[in-house]
Amino acid sequence: MTIIPKKEHWLDRAVQVYNFHIKQIKTESNWTMLKTATALNRSLGSISNDIAIANWSKTHEKQLRRLKSARMALDYIHGKEKERLSEI
Repeated sequence: MTIIPKKEHWLDRAVQVYNFHIKQIKTESNWTMLKTATALNRSLGSISNDIAIANWSKTHEKQLRRLKSARMALDYIHGKEKERLSEI
């Protein structure tokens, strides 16, 4: 019997990317998102999105976990940022 591993949740992946990026910054002061993208064989845009999502998950994890995709999370984040800016 073959056991198929459970697919990683998109939010967990974003947090792992963020943690990797921060760890690298702490060991190499000139580390960049581009270097993270290259190291993980991902696009710069996807790394930027994951880091934004991971940052928001620090204060909005429950809300983000309810969403079905990283795209929905980015839409949520952009909406919240727009609300905040309109209050200024």
